[in-house]
Amino acid sequence: MKIFRSVRFNIFLGLLIALGSAVGTFLPQIPDAPEKVSAYQFAHPEIYRALAVFGLFDLYHTWWFMGMLGLMAFDIVLCKLWNKPPDHGIIALPPELTREAEIERHLAQKEAALRLKPFRADLTTEMPAGEARNKARAFFEGAGFHLSHELAGQAGASFIATKHRAQRWGSYTAHIALVVILLGALIKGLWGFTEMVPVLEGRSRAVMSKPGWQVFVDKFTIKYYDGTYEPKSYSSVLRVENGSTVLGEKTIGVNDPLDIGGVRFYQASWGAGGMFRSVTLKIGEHFLQLPQRTPGKIEGTPFTVAADMLLPSFRITNGQADSDGLDLKNPAVRFTFMLGAHKTSPLWLFENDPKMCMVEDADGNLSRAPVPPFQLADIDPVLFSGIQVAYDPGFKVVLTGSILWLLGMIGTFYLHRRRLWVVVEPSGQVSVGGWSSRGTEEFSKEFDALMHKLRARLDARDDFKISRNPLAEVAP
Repeated sequence: MKIFRSVRFNIFLGLLIALGSAVGTFLPQIPDAPEKVSAYQFAHPEIYRALAVFGLFDLYHTWWFMGMLGLMAFDIVLCKLWNKPPDHGIIALPPELTREAEIERHLAQKEAALRLKPFRADLTTEMPAGEARNKARAFFEGAGFHLSHELAGQAGASFIATKHRAQRWGSYTAHIALVVILLGALIKGLWGFTEMVPVLEGRSRAVMSKPGWQVFVDKFTIKYYDGTYEPKSYSSVLRVENGSTVLGEKTIGVNDPLDIGGVRFYQASWGAGGMFRSVTLKIGEHFLQLPQRTPGKIEGTPFTVAADMLLPSFRITNGQADSDGLDLKNPAVRFTFMLGAHKTSPLWLFENDPKMCMVEDADGNLSRAPVPPFQLADIDPVLFSGIQVAYDPGFKVVLTGSILWLLGMIGTFYLHRRRLWVVVEPSGQVSVGGWSSRGTEEFSKEFDALMHKLRARLDARDDFKISRNPLAEVAP
């Protein structure tokens, strides 16, 4: 158990978790972008096989990553939460002036106790010790301090005055919050899921993580910036069914999902495959609209032409036609011209560059062709809507932990805790030791002002003295 309670081990484990999270950020993940994982596998097959052994393409669901999260929560419990709360937070408190013992013993140790405080004030009053104690109590209570550890007897009296006691809970609360957040992450990893479901407009697709569920995209709408295929906005008319039962329907957009019992359907992406409703070919002054794989007669000639394939972002890979992605960045369509039973070699025409033409031979290899007397005028692609289906049963747990973390940080860094140790002796000698969670410079003026007011309240003599202890400032 000793190694698990080691701070060094906790730091090392935290670095491992951070490193794993970084890898999961740089490598495409199957639940979020399966098409990118497939592209990575195609481009780097050897590297993909090596990384897939460790589950790095679905990293957040691997046993070793969830095991590290569980071990981190276990370590926090051992290191921070094992002892009875509250502890002293990130600031170590000086030893208490009083314990539950004989007051005479503690008053005899007054000098040793006050010597450990960063601030000290000594004053002498002519009023009786009991009256001085009561006035001092009333003064500090009026200044917003909470009194505790009060002891009184013939040998004198003592008490501790504290302001912003809640600050001592800040660090403890923050560590509890970390355990709660890690628990929420484990719950998501064990029982949650994320799945990408690309659905062609007007069609449906099954949700693999929810057997029987079908996602229908009845309509997909996308708006582009003028003159480009850069999307301005896009949305889907979504319907989810289980058998003949409609579970939910909604027009979803980015950041506006459909929620069905905690299972959320997000509008995550869009794209074009190889399908299109029609393309328009401009031949001279005439326009010919061609449905996919449906030949059309060229007016005034014996030729017919057919279009069979669309590549949304055309590029050449190893001398052959390929697509750089699913966005319509450089759309190209393949045409074949026919005269009776004779066919020409396929030609690739480009919407963004009408003068460009590539000819494809029988092996699929491309070469540049002369500028053709016809142009690709328009494309009506069949787009797919990328629906991300996500279920996170640990969301509320993580949210609760995040709120606790915020409260803990506020308590630790924004509350200013002060403690004053007050001793009243029968002789009229009053000694006060002071400490602050923010250090001596922050508390110096406040302590001086409090002691001057206390001197006036007790009508103390002029031999009033305030001092600081450099040793206590260095090692509180």
